[in-house]
Amino acid sequence: MEDLLLESVRYSVHSNSFDVARLAEYSLHLRIHQSCLVIGVYDPENNECLALESYSYETAMNTTALIVNLHNIVQKHSFLNAAFWKKVNIISALSSFAFVPDDVADEETEQNILKLSSKFSSKKDKVFKNATNFGASVVYALPSELEEWFNEMYSNSTISYNHYANSFIQEVNNVAAGIHCYIDTDTICIINTNQDNSLSFANMFKYKTAQDMLYFILFVVDELQLSPKDTEIYIWGELNSNAEEINTLRKFISKVTFGNKPKDVLYAYQFDQEPHQHAAVDIIGNMKLYK
Repeated sequence: MEDLLLESVRYSVHSNSFDVARLAEYSLHLRIHQSCLVIGVYDPENNECLALESYSYETAMNTTALIVNLHNIVQKHSFLNAAFWKKVNIISALSSFAFVPDDVADEETEQNILKLSSKFSSKKDKVFKNATNFGASVVYALPSELEEWFNEMYSNSTISYNHYANSFIQEVNNVAAGIHCYIDTDTICIINTNQDNSLSFANMFKYKTAQDMLYFILFVVDELQLSPKDTEIYIWGELNSNAEEINTLRKFISKVTFGNKPKDVLYAYQFDQEPHQHAAVDIIGNMKLYK
């Protein structure tokens, strides 16, 4: 099992100041996706990102498979199964989410919106809601079975929940107005922020090929009545700059820019090389939201 854990790691970076004897002073951030787990450890007292790790696994087609994937990593990991953390923050990167205007306040409407955009089940899923600064809230669902697993795993810690779209939007809004794309293994989240801090587009798409991803980006550019030649696209996620998806995108979009990790959090020199500057922006953004 340990060999499998090593084979699945995409990166693992720790600060020299990370001390496993002080986990009760740190917050743990777990980004949950159907095909990958990203881990962040944050020291709120010193505003320092202490660890970033990323693991891939076979895409989970159901909740049971996802829990098995997570369990396999947690049980062989050096600190994930620790009993005491100051806080545990679960960041959902699952596809069951929607942006709902703030004037929509009833749960029934929120659930109906989730049913239209995903495989939401009121019997099997629990609905969460996070406010944003854009006049809308991120409403998302987690399988109740998955929530119960987290509650059991971290029963001695306070657990909070967020959707990565929320921390991603909040963070990139501090960077520049424009189209921002967070590219995962098989999904892409595309948002468009404006100079007045408003949000004119936000959605997640599943893709299989670089051509699929290109189609969705060009679709959004067209929907916003923008020009592919003049529009700047900001790329975030764990793709490297020479990935097939990026090379394909550059054939049609003139201005492709990779994002940089937030500068208002401290990092040790170990983070200079890995992960990529444009990776884990949502994890780091979540550290700032939930200090």
